[in-house]
Amino acid sequence: MKTIKSLIKFALLIPAILLTACNKEEIEYTDTPIVEAYLVPGNYLAVKITRQIPFASEVEVSSDDINNLGILVEWNGQMHQLAPLGDGNYIDSSIVVAEGVQYSISFTFNAKNVKAYTYVPSQPTNFSQSATTIEIEQMDTTSGPPSGIMPDPIQLTWDNPDGSYYLIVVENMESTLVPIRDFGDKTPPGNRFKKSPSNSSSEMINSMEFQYYGMHRIILYHVLPDYAALYNQNSANSLTLTNPSTSITNGYGIFTGLNTDTLFVNVVEP
Repeated sequence: MKTIKSLIKFALLIPAILLTACNKEEIEYTDTPIVEAYLVPGNYLAVKITRQIPFASEVEVSSDDINNLGILVEWNGQMHQLAPLGDGNYIDSSIVVAEGVQYSISFTFNAKNVKAYTYVPSQPTNFSQSATTIEIEQMDTTSGPPSGIMPDPIQLTWDNPDGSYYLIVVENMESTLVPIRDFGDKTPPGNRFKKSPSNSSSEMINSMEFQYYGMHRIILYHVLPDYAALYNQNSANSLTLTNPSTSITNGYGIFTGLNTDTLFVNVVEP
């Protein structure tokens, strides 16, 4: 469960949502909550609530305690109140997220009724890969590009009859990272990389996208349209969010479900 949570944080956490309010005459600041929740089958239902960060120095902020909002969650005709954990985090350890189930939350903030709803999509089916091992020559500043032929890209395929959105994340699983190429004075890249969400049923991973040798997990996320839209919007501009998610009333952010399947590929030297 910890691995899934860490991957979600890397793959799906949208950039901080900031309300640009440098000019009060152009933008009027309203204290509106930011909802953040990614519901994954097998995990407890958890939600994080934060406030916007205004750039203007003089703004009116509501008196609501971010850690005492009385958040109610409803699913399958049942209703529970989420327990606060501090720092805007809420959870209910009696609710294990399940595939195909609809969930909604509600609470009051700044004298407004904030609501959000979502459902958990199906697990990807027939997720397959064209290779389980890929050979890449090690490169340094003296050797230059590989002398041999670069390996073919790894072709990933899955079923997508309804045109759903999917996202690929690739993570190196080794405790010690062995670089494929010399990074020089540059900061070494992280052990994960990702593809943008698309409604395709296939994706290619080129050998040059791998930065380290060793075993990698390839995670296919089945995501909802609201996540794909917010991902693309924030990729273009992470400083402003002019419209709230369609699933959230009187709030910004993301309240969405997702589901995954995983394959593995080993990157080795010839």
